[in-house]
Amino acid sequence: MIKTIVVDNDALIRDIVQKILEDNSQIELVHKAEDGFDALEYLEINKVDLVLLDIGMPKINGIEVLQKIKNLYPHIKVIMLTSCKDKEIVLKCLNLGADGYLSKDVDCEGIIDAILRVHDGEMVTFPKVSDLIIEDMDYVRKQIEENTKSQKLTKRELQVMSLISKGMSNKAIAKHLEISDKTVKNHVSSILRKLSLNDRTQIAVYTLSNNIF
Repeated sequence: MIKTIVVDNDALIRDIVQKILEDNSQIELVHKAEDGFDALEYLEINKVDLVLLDIGMPKINGIEVLQKIKNLYPHIKVIMLTSCKDKEIVLKCLNLGADGYLSKDVDCEGIIDAILRVHDGEMVTFPKVSDLIIEDMDYVRKQIEENTKSQKLTKRELQVMSLISKGMSNKAIAKHLEISDKTVKNHVSSILRKLSLNDRTQIAVYTLSNNIF
């Protein structure tokens, strides 16, 4: 049995997930957590194989919970189950080690299928989200094939790219590098121009594709 917990501040969502999973012979829902702290406390003393995790929660958001789970319990699989379809958030979660990313639009069979596949070692994303990422990956792949423009980037620009790929905002990057927000914006604009990219998401994909860390 795949011991699973769901973490969502919406009681209705928790109950729906319970209803979806209760008749499956391969999956056991062992806990319904109303927030991230509840989930982390449960994980301290109980064996869990997989976590279904929302992002937009009070007290501590799902991204922070994901980081803590992957740092403390790297063997536990985590599937983000959320209404958020922002490409940068998707990339950030995957970069932090999420094993799956599902929109709450997914049907009952989709949730069960994702749990089984992720437990078997696959990476699963809801198709609509996957398409958003694939579009960027295809575009960036063409840019990589056309030239090796990354050689023209400065050391500071490479640092900024690395931090963008980790999901950091301009403000967070400025604080980390001890430079101004305006300087970060200038670096981002320069990176976009040099690499012929369109937005931060494509910078993140380019960085991950080229192992720029």
